[in-house]
Amino acid sequence: MLFTFIFLFVFIGNLGNISQINGWLSSVVNGNEVPVGVLASQVFSNVPATILLSGFTNNATDLMIGVNIGGLGTLIASMASLISFKFIQKENVSIAKYFGLFTLFNVLFLAANIILWLVIK
Repeated sequence: MLFTFIFLFVFIGNLGNISQINGWLSSVVNGNEVPVGVLASQVFSNVPATILLSGFTNNATDLMIGVNIGGLGTLIASMASLISFKFIQKENVSIAKYFGLFTLFNVLFLAANIILWLVIK
């Protein structure tokens, strides 16, 4: 698990230095911090996504909203979810059932939070 985190942070640090990705992120992030933060969190996890995207915006408030909402959804969206999944694998439970229920509730809460953000924005 430790190596996974280290790899993610090294990968994210290097990803932002690739000129094509740097240029693309520069054009996409600014003004779209919440939706980009949510989407990036689904792929990279919310903490590495924050580190990656923070260099492309001055709007820390919206970025924090995006990556915090983005901590819901996929299993990888939050490192805490990955850690809990590692622990649940050692228990006498159905991994498929856990994963299904986890995903269902996380996607529902993700949708609810996005709707709430759209209403109050």
